[in-house]
Order: sequence, then C-alpha cells, then structure tokens
Amino acid sequence: MEFLKCEVLNEILPTGLPYGYLVLINGDIGMGKTLLVKIIAKSAIQRGDSVLYVAFDDDPAAIMEDLGTNNVFIIDGFNLSDRYRVKNPNIVDYITDLEPSQFIGKINNAVQGRSIKVLVVDSLNDLIVNVEPRALLILLKQLKALSRRYGLLTLTVAHTTTEDVSNLMSNLEYVFDGVIEMEFDENMANLGIPIRRMRIKRMRGIAHSLNWFYFTTSRGNIVPVDVNEVRNMLKSVLESMGVQLK
Repeated sequence: MEFLKCEVLNEILPTGLPYGYLVLINGDIGMGKTLLVKIIAKSAIQRGDSVLYVAFDDDPAAIMEDLGTNNVFIIDGFNLSDRYRVKNPNIVDYITDLEPSQFIGKINNAVQGRSIKVLVVDSLNDLIVNVEPRALLILLKQLKALSRRYGLLTLTVAHTTTEDVSNLMSNLEYVFDGVIEMEFDENMANLGIPIRRMRIKRMRGIAHSLNWFYFTTSRGNIVPVDVNEVRNMLKSVLESMGVQLK
C-alpha cells in the first residue's frame, strides 16, 4: 500500500494517509478543515503528485493562490452561474447542477489522463443539503469506488455545524475508510483560549494514535500546541492574581 506522508499528521498518523482511501474530515466551521486539506494537497504536490480539487466553498482563484498552479486541476462548483465563470487552464470543468450523477461523472472524466493522485472535495455540504440521504449514500459509495479504481487519496470535507448535518454524517461514517475529527477544546474555550484539536477517529487497517492533537493556526499553517504547558501557564497567572485553583 502506498502512503502520502504529511508532517502535520505525523504525531497521530505516522504511516501517512493511504492512497485508494476515502477520508472524511469533519467538524464545525472555522476548525481548520480546509487548511488541513490544503496542507495535505501541498504535500502531494511537493512529491510530484497531481491534485484534483472540487471547489464548492472557495473561489478557484484563492485555491490556486494557496496551492500554486503546477499539478493542480480544479472543478469549479463555486461559481454555479455561467455569468461568473472564469476561464483558466487549471479549471478543467464546472459543476452546473448539484446532482450526484453529474458530480461523479465530471470527477471521473477529469481524473482520466491527468495522473491525479489526490482528490479534494471541499465541501460535501452543498450536496448534503440538496440530495436525499439515499442518493448521498450512493454518491459516497461511487466516490469510494473511484478512489479504489484510480488509486486516489480522496479527502472530503463536511461542516457539521447543524445537528441535522452532524447526525447524517454520523450515520454515514461507516462508508469512509478514515475519519478525522476537528473541534475546539471545550475546557480551553470556556477559559477564552481558542485552542483547536483533531484526532484520527478511524483509519481502516492502519495503526494510528487515538489521542487528540492540539493546535492553533498561524500564517496558513497548523502549529502544534502543548496544552499542558498552556494550562500550567494559565494556573500560574491566576495564582499570581490571588485565584487559588484546586
């Protein structure tokens, strides 16, 4: 099995992400999911892989600014109207209808002949809110089959901000080969310290840590945080103010 190593995941997934896998990255808005998939995509580009990015949430121009234009191909689902489409050699196709068969068909066509190794779908939410659960299940299974057929590492993002979306994705998690969760650390958030964390909830057949990886974001990167050090610093500050902690 071939793996894509990504430095930011080394602590919790030392083997790297397996090609041929369908991976879900979920969490609330603002947790760093898009940043994570872009970091993984950059790792792939640096090793010479080509990336196909299905852009629903982000303008293709912003994606090219972040990833560059070498070995990057985009299916534009951000600009659904013909009126706003931008012609660019990196944009290989356009989503014109939020319909599962068109979505799968355009990915299948774009992958052929381009040596694509990493597929990013950011995000699934446009499809989640526009198709019934059964159709979404079929779409995900077709996406998994494509990943196997072409040896793609497929990274799908889901914003589980609402309870409906969160429950739906929980019910569909079994379809994915791997699930990465991202969230705020509630204890730190209650103290006004916005520290995020992520974990590998599941990665089929691959050894991985079950521990949370704590981080913050800075200048387009994910930066590890020693949460115990933060707690000790906070304790020292509070004690210097006369607040005694048990």
